[in-house]
Amino acid sequence: MSFLHDAIEKLEKILEDSGCEDGVVALSVNYDADVCQYPKGVCMEGHFGGRSGQFITSEPIRANTRISFMFGAPLRNRKQRGAASVIINAVSAFLCLTRRLQPCTPDCYAPCIAELSREVAGKRVYLLGPMPVLERALEAQIVDSPEAADLFLIAGDGMTGDEGVACIDEYRGKKRMIFLGPSTAGVSGLINLEHWCPYGR
Repeated sequence: MSFLHDAIEKLEKILEDSGCEDGVVALSVNYDADVCQYPKGVCMEGHFGGRSGQFITSEPIRANTRISFMFGAPLRNRKQRGAASVIINAVSAFLCLTRRLQPCTPDCYAPCIAELSREVAGKRVYLLGPMPVLERALEAQIVDSPEAADLFLIAGDGMTGDEGVACIDEYRGKKRMIFLGPSTAGVSGLINLEHWCPYGR
């Protein structure tokens, strides 16, 4: 069981006997959407009940799938985990479980990164997921191993790759983790992990 399975299990309990678990989420790719500046990839969107969530990934999929596909699924690869994450985001938006499931606009990029830089000042940072903006902004603070880090910054594919899942599971509750942007909002909200998205909508 991973942290993703914990989030899915929590959502399954919330949806139990509601009928929503049999609902269909439409997964698509939106190349024109506003996206968070931190993760690298394209915007995979999930649409459910007139609401949407997004997940930035290098391996998007297009499909229509039932919410219940996730329940008890092993989620063996990045694509499956990314699909589960965007479904969680779309359903969380529909149920109003978490706020800020849509990204800020580009005019907010500078204040967001300035505030995040202040938040992690003086800390050794390990990045989970490709984040070119933070690789440049925090260059002097970034360490090469999770063992050496004071805290983790996690975005997009960082929480769906094999290394990221293993790292989060190993250090959850032991080191500070900050999940960044709308991609991580649903999962972090369901299992009470620290989330950063001060200008999200």
